Amino acid sequence: MAAHAQQGEGASSGGGIQPRLGVAVTVTDNLRLNDREKDGAVIATLSPGISIVRNSGTLRGSLDYSLNGITYFKTSYGTRVQNALSANGRAELIPRTLSVDVQASIGQQNASALGLQATPTQDSALANPNQHETGTLTVSPLLHGQLGGLASLDLRGNFSMTEVRESAIGDSRSRGGSLRIAQLSAGVLSWFAQANTQEYSPKSGLSNRNSSATAGLNYRPNPDWLVSVNAGQERNDYESRTGADQSGFTGGVTAEWTPTPRTRVNGNWQRHNYGNSHGLNFEHRMRNSVWSLSDTSNVTLGNTGSLGGVRTNYDLYFLLFASLEPDPVKRDALVRATLLSLGLPLDAPAALGFLSTGPSHLHYQTMTFLLQGLRSSVTAMISRSVTTRLGSGLNQGDLASNSLIEQRSYSLSGSYQLSPVSGLSLSVSRQETSGDVKSQRTQLTSLLANWNSRLGSRISMQLGARHSRFEGPTPYSENAVYASLTQQF
Repeated sequence: MAAHAQQGEGASSGGGIQPRLGVAVTVTDNLRLNDREKDGAVIATLSPGISIVRNSGTLRGSLDYSLNGITYFKTSYGTRVQNALSANGRAELIPRTLSVDVQASIGQQNASALGLQATPTQDSALANPNQHETGTLTVSPLLHGQLGGLASLDLRGNFSMTEVRESAIGDSRSRGGSLRIAQLSAGVLSWFAQANTQEYSPKSGLSNRNSSATAGLNYRPNPDWLVSVNAGQERNDYESRTGADQSGFTGGVTAEWTPTPRTRVNGNWQRHNYGNSHGLNFEHRMRNSVWSLSDTSNVTLGNTGSLGGVRTNYDLYFLLFASLEPDPVKRDALVRATLLSLGLPLDAPAALGFLSTGPSHLHYQTMTFLLQGLRSSVTAMISRSVTTRLGSGLNQGDLASNSLIEQRSYSLSGSYQLSPVSGLSLSVSRQETSGDVKSQRTQLTSLLANWNSRLGSRISMQLGARHSRFEGPTPYSENAVYASLTQQF
């Protein structure tokens, strides 16, 4: 991590624009991921990119984009282009009154959880027909005001779109909004009221709607504790093929305990007519380590993954480092430096998922551990997700032929700083997936080793090797060595 401290400090001191140009060469013995027709190849990737960070003014946030041009040698496989984007921003149009949050991402997503799987690597250039480029954009304006000095008012809109290259499954539009009114000058006891509405419209398949209205009370006996209860009505069509709405009672409780600045525990439970939801999160930060446990359950519409917006390596480490670095711009630089030292790409999927259409119930459990030393770091993650379809005949993709998909992931990564400008890293991971039928099982085991170094203030180099073994519909093993050079301007 120290090898990239200079880069991180420059990015966090006030922001700026930093173009770059990357060149990578990969030699693989199984380009098409098929042991019956092994196709050795040399892969050359040219990656112009740009990183933008802004920490002041009306517009704040970060953006990282790369355009990867991939050419294949010693094979008949054609050239192609991939996009990689990770962006988060907030525009404060009227101070303390009107703001707009924007999130955007482009990365690779598996079409089927039970199909061919490949190890996410620095170039993601292997010929995997089960992988599609997926882009998402979310725009959320927020209007904040007061009602006669008695209550605060937050009116928020939510608009999102998802596009999947070469696949109709997964393309969708979503729009909705929420209104929350809460008591000002709250004491030990305070009140709030909230209304929500959301409509999800896939390009292929049935649309879904959900709306609710609740009122509740907050109880804060001291700064360490917060307990909240709510009750109301909701209406949705999650389990109906005809679009007929079902309405019913909803109610729940939320609690948060923060005994020290280093420890946080929160949980929630909510009743719904289509199935109850819950969340339990624990995080504890010691001097050189961070522990995080999470167990969440909720309805997701469309493409599945983990709850909480964790989709890529960048998302995972950004969440993991929240207590280490509260400032989002400084945390952005820390995350990028850490992933670079580990040899892990920002846009590679960290959370298991697959393309889908329609409502499903997602139960996601994860445990992460981060240990940092003077010259070394270790990160471990264990996750499990069970995705269950709602209703009958409402889904496309894996959930059309399976009532549930269970996915498990185990990973362990370590890095060691050899000198102020160079380091070694090693990552081991396993992904397991199963459906209704025992024969529908896959398992992917991967091993990555990397050496990275800075050749100057703006030039970095990486050498690495990987081994992957897949058991599933088309078993394979793949070995590769790769090298990359990145020039920042």
